[in-house]
Amino acid sequence: MSDATTQAPRKQISADERRRQLVGAALRVMKRDGIAAATTRAICTEAGMPHGAFHYCFHSKKELYAAVLASDIEIDLAAAWPRISAETSPAENIRTLLLAFWSQIEADPDSQLVLYDLGSFVLRDPELQELPRQQHLAGLERAIGYIRRLRDEASLTLLHEERLLAELTLATLNGVAWSWLAHRDNHAAREALSRFADLLATLVRSADDRAG
Repeated sequence: MSDATTQAPRKQISADERRRQLVGAALRVMKRDGIAAATTRAICTEAGMPHGAFHYCFHSKKELYAAVLASDIEIDLAAAWPRISAETSPAENIRTLLLAFWSQIEADPDSQLVLYDLGSFVLRDPELQELPRQQHLAGLERAIGYIRRLRDEASLTLLHEERLLAELTLATLNGVAWSWLAHRDNHAAREALSRFADLLATLVRSADDRAG
């Protein structure tokens, strides 16, 4: 039997998976060599793909930058949600979610630094400067979704608009992350988020508060 007949068929990779791999490769190149080094050829080489794969998955470098910036809002809180309960205090529920989010930031500081660098980089380019705004709005919508789920699963009444609470939360997380990148004091960052949970809890009302 010839080699041609015994060779296993090549596994097909979907366009979405190729895009995901290219975004991951772009982040690795940027972390290692800087944003300027992340050429389409360097990214494809890092991903182990032919150069033409880039243009199959992305119409432009702008589209890639948008995908890389979007990775900032793709943190998964699935493991934290089972610990959210109406029997737990609002502050503790909020603290659980904030620290679950933070643990994933803490695990990969270099990616966070690249995302800040990339955000600054595209703001200086007139053709790209709307990308951070788009990323912020997408992150805001995701945060609003988290707040609504917290409200429902913990039986809370919100004392302020969801959007305001989401903006406040995002601004705090960004501020803590930026400070942490400077001092790398994990305890200080977690303590700041814990105190913020206490503050945010004053902006909601629990079922026990309503009953009282």
